[in-house]
Amino acid sequence: MQNLQREAHFNLVNEPWIPVAYIDGKLGAVSLEEALRDAGRIREIEGDQAQQVLPIIRLLLAVLYQSQPLSDGDDESALMKEWATIWKRGHFDLEAIHGYLDTFRDRFDIFDAHHPFYQVPGLEYAGRGPDGIGELVADVPKEEKFLFSMRNRNRLQSLSFAEAARCLVFQQSYATAGIKTPVKGYSGAKAGKAYAPKGAVGTGMLGAEGGIYLEGKSLFETLMLNWVLFDDRRSGVPIVGCEEDVPPWEEDETTPDHRDPLPGEPYGPVQSYTWQSRRMRLVPNDEGTAVIGVVSCYGDIPRVIDACGSEPMTAWRESQTQQKKLGLPYVPLMPQAHDPSRQAWRGLASIVSFSGRDLRPGVVRWFERLCDEHVISQDAMPTVAIHTQGMEYGTQSSVFSDGIDDRFDLSVSLLDHDSNECTRALEVIEKTDEAVSKLVNCVSNIQRAAGDKSSKAVAMSERTRVRELAYSELDSMCRARLAGFPSGTDPVSKYCKAWKDDVHRKIRAAASEYVESSDRSYFDEHDSMTVGRALAILSAELNKVLGVIGPGPAEEGKGKVGPHEDAAESERM
Repeated sequence: MQNLQREAHFNLVNEPWIPVAYIDGKLGAVSLEEALRDAGRIREIEGDQAQQVLPIIRLLLAVLYQSQPLSDGDDESALMKEWATIWKRGHFDLEAIHGYLDTFRDRFDIFDAHHPFYQVPGLEYAGRGPDGIGELVADVPKEEKFLFSMRNRNRLQSLSFAEAARCLVFQQSYATAGIKTPVKGYSGAKAGKAYAPKGAVGTGMLGAEGGIYLEGKSLFETLMLNWVLFDDRRSGVPIVGCEEDVPPWEEDETTPDHRDPLPGEPYGPVQSYTWQSRRMRLVPNDEGTAVIGVVSCYGDIPRVIDACGSEPMTAWRESQTQQKKLGLPYVPLMPQAHDPSRQAWRGLASIVSFSGRDLRPGVVRWFERLCDEHVISQDAMPTVAIHTQGMEYGTQSSVFSDGIDDRFDLSVSLLDHDSNECTRALEVIEKTDEAVSKLVNCVSNIQRAAGDKSSKAVAMSERTRVRELAYSELDSMCRARLAGFPSGTDPVSKYCKAWKDDVHRKIRAAASEYVESSDRSYFDEHDSMTVGRALAILSAELNKVLGVIGPGPAEEGKGKVGPHEDAAESERM
């Protein structure tokens, strides 16, 4: 009997594929339409890996931009009122969402014969069959290189349709660069290999950025806070109502070949959030029950230079390098990528403040505008969560090396970029960084005092270890301080003093612990340095950076620099 292949179908509009946690603590999975309909009951989106969350949020936002009835993009006052109405109502226009998704329903089927979601129908490699799912799932290495993974080794052969859908959305946002196998119809191949255009980023759109979004108490609040309706960085071009700013499911043409971005692309957040960085096709099994392979090649390489008007979910930086490289008469802007070695709160300055050009993320600028217009009050929302996500790449961005996912609560008072509160909080963070640097210098002096003959690499590794431990000790306290930051000149002054005193105590305790764990002689002298002198120098430098520590309880006996503090103080004198 002839074995006929069963036609696969999985429509994201009505099939559950988005893992969520509800406000009442229950877990579940919802469809695209259900996520928007029940957004007020859902606390947050989850995923097989944390970095799947932001691409899904961006997809939901793209649907909102296209489905919700709004005023003309030039009428900022009307748009603000409409946003405020939806915020107060607590849910979106569900009838409009249903009507929009129903119009394009077939194009949300990941196996549609003519317009498979985020894919190209009939896509094939030139000369061989599809790749296995290891090329689709970020946390699964190729089988011959299988080392450690959260996934079962026996589950590397297939994915459920829901899993495959999440991976598809993830890959369009974060896909790696490097050499690809060309597909039939791809014009950019050289010697049977596909490369990213010269000078291009090569990764997916979010892979080139430091993804940032604001997080509320529910998915509804999260979507609303990141639903930017206008931004003066658009240079007179409205975000809402831009005819060219359309998602891929509204476009009729789907070809295997990439296209060179036209001037101005992406035209707005909808295109930016749904950018097709890869030409892809999911391959189902013969039974039509699971995905067993994928075909993937370069698609539309994202344009990120000077894209601040169309990409609200990243901070920006001036790039003299790109100016020289491209021969531009001005200094262009590039996305500010995350530093995986730093906690997100340490980069707060690039998120909430600016001098000269406003390089903050558009979502932060939008939130500040909502507060300025009294749409959101600090009494009703005293804190908002800043959530950062991204991927770290290795070897010319051709492999994933790590994921970035961090979150901290921030007092709303700190999102007013020119407020006294914002200035003072950033000053404390700056002083905290200086204090940690002084601790590292102290470790260097202690190594010197001990006549440490270790190699430079070993000595540097030890100093790096101490730096990381210091920030680890400071982390929870600094996060709590940012969340609880007060308003008003006098409370702020007292608060910042107490915060710096906390930093002071923790740095002194870290120095004491290092000495006690290092088995160093306190008074032996090498190269004009003793351990006591090193600690005395640290004490003086901390007093200069953070101020003299005020009265307060010692932290579990760690309030002093060490058992020989008096000797250290005498050396300082």
